[in-house]
Amino acid sequence: MDTRVHIVIMDIAAAPAEGELLPQLHAEEQARYRGFSREARRRSWLAGRALLLAALARVSGPVDSTALRTAESGGVRYGDDRLHLSLSHSRGLIGAALAPVPVGLDLEWPRHRLAVDQSERVYTGSEAAQLQALSPAERQDAFYALWTLKEAACKVMGFKLWQGLRYARFDLAAGRFWPEAPFPGGAWTCLHARLGDGPRLALAVRDGGPVELECLRLAAPQAWNKETLVQPAWVYAR
Repeated sequence: MDTRVHIVIMDIAAAPAEGELLPQLHAEEQARYRGFSREARRRSWLAGRALLLAALARVSGPVDSTALRTAESGGVRYGDDRLHLSLSHSRGLIGAALAPVPVGLDLEWPRHRLAVDQSERVYTGSEAAQLQALSPAERQDAFYALWTLKEAACKVMGFKLWQGLRYARFDLAAGRFWPEAPFPGGAWTCLHARLGDGPRLALAVRDGGPVELECLRLAAPQAWNKETLVQPAWVYAR
């Protein structure tokens, strides 16, 4: 049976105002929001809640906004957890994934950094060797494909990124994922792609069947447009 996964995207600037959305959230979430000292952090946090509530309404009907809560891992959960949620933001963009099984999503705007040319410091030996064989432009793109895949896998498990850098091992050319402890084995389905000429995107799904993917952008309240993923590539562990 296919596992239906929804990816939804929104510009942070399109999020509703604080006075419109914040009073609808649980009191503990309101307090969490007010605890952020940076305005940019407040805006991205509130935009993520707005995007998830809109996506939940589209996927499962009427929603209880007070049931959207911060999980112990730092992620987000809703109600009885029949839908698993994952959030990511990069620069002015916010993204979310919703699935009936554990899911992780990551967005990253590629930029040149020293680590791109010193990948042996952050990735496994085999991953670094594959990157070093590429041209500079290809190397940067592959570097961020790996980075987002590892981040997405960490979000599935509630792990820190350093655990993904060391123990979530990918072979982009072969389309393979070899999870090492503490990552569990079994079925994993991962995807890496780009959003137009924008950020890198990666999705990780654990313990589901073949993934049926829907990717949408929230252009206005209740106005969803299809989002085309550029050069999507699937990566599997079985």
